Amino acid sequence: MTDVRSTIVDWANWAVKNKAHFIYSEGPQRMSAIGVWPLKFPITADCSAAVTWYYWISGARDPNNLGYNHEGYTGTLLSHGIKIPITEVVPGDVVVYGPGTGWHTALVVEVHGADILTVSHGQNGDPSYVWVNQPKTVPTRGYSHDGRQPQTYLRFPTGAVNPTHTPPAH
Repeated sequence: MTDVRSTIVDWANWAVKNKAHFIYSEGPQRMSAIGVWPLKFPITADCSAAVTWYYWISGARDPNNLGYNHEGYTGTLLSHGIKIPITEVVPGDVVVYGPGTGWHTALVVEVHGADILTVSHGQNGDPSYVWVNQPKTVPTRGYSHDGRQPQTYLRFPTGAVNPTHTPPAH
């Protein structure tokens, strides 16, 4: 089984570079891009739908454990991910902000010790790069940060179980 963790990260990075093709919505269309290949724009998503889409388009299992049925939210990610300590976080893992079923989720794309960069889709104009906390050891590169607490880090299976797509060059 091919591991697609790096492809998940590549798709999140592609999304930032192509944010003009994304619409933020918590409405019924938020997971409409899942299952659609070739890509059709715009891609409508909220934070959890974006994370789910990165996993789907890369060929990984549904991180919501719902078989990509266009359901799921931050709470289902929390209930199906394996909780990991910050010291074990690697690109392709997920951070959830907030207590209970969570307020927001984002995909980890870079780790520099405790300085973690994510791709976040939490408002119109996203996806964007957002640091989990204000970095102390690396330049911020002008990206914002989201230090909300608590922060829960999750890992999901990243072995390919579905067709794997790689991001276009542009």
